[in-house]
Amino acid sequence: MVNFLILIDKISEFSKRTIDLGRTPLDIYNICSIIRESFCCSYSIRKNNNLYIYIDSFQILIKFEGISLRYLGSDERSQALLLQRALAKIYSSENTKSKNFHISTPGIFVKRVVKDESILKNVSNLNYDKVIIINGFPEENSLFFIKNLDEFNYLGDYCFIFSFPQNSQISFNLFRIVDNKYRFKYTNLFDIKGIENKILYINFLIDQRENSEKLINR
Repeated sequence: MVNFLILIDKISEFSKRTIDLGRTPLDIYNICSIIRESFCCSYSIRKNNNLYIYIDSFQILIKFEGISLRYLGSDERSQALLLQRALAKIYSSENTKSKNFHISTPGIFVKRVVKDESILKNVSNLNYDKVIIINGFPEENSLFFIKNLDEFNYLGDYCFIFSFPQNSQISFNLFRIVDNKYRFKYTNLFDIKGIENKILYINFLIDQRENSEKLINR
């Protein structure tokens, strides 16, 4: 199971009318691109992928679950409307204080993250030593042991964490993901622009390795 976690400080306000008029804010457009590259594969959906979007300004966590995801089209409007509906779901008064995930549409869930709650505890099938933080870490930074993605085995078992906008100086303490039991790994993808393209590349690597294994096992 592949998990992608996107950490966002804040997002622009938007509505269905905003989308219908073709005035989708740039950051929402970029988030839609991330959703698309996480799941859309030719004419099917990547069932083994999950996408989590955490918005710190609202303390909201949205989960897109590939295995049960429905109604997700490959167009920006489809993705933006599903995102807007999920946000509207958690804004409703009966859901603001709940600690549980609420279903917005099939395969999309949303919840409030309470104070001091670890975001990673909400990620499905998470292995404590298979969490990769992808950011603009300087290569000379001795605080992190930075590896290339090619050096990791079984990429399909990892959770990949991105800050949005990419390379922003976001403190991971701020997003409450630091937990002593997790053994974080770090990598750079400087040569690939945009989080959506980095996710596209990760999906490509996973597909390539799976296809190679199938050929070997024939």
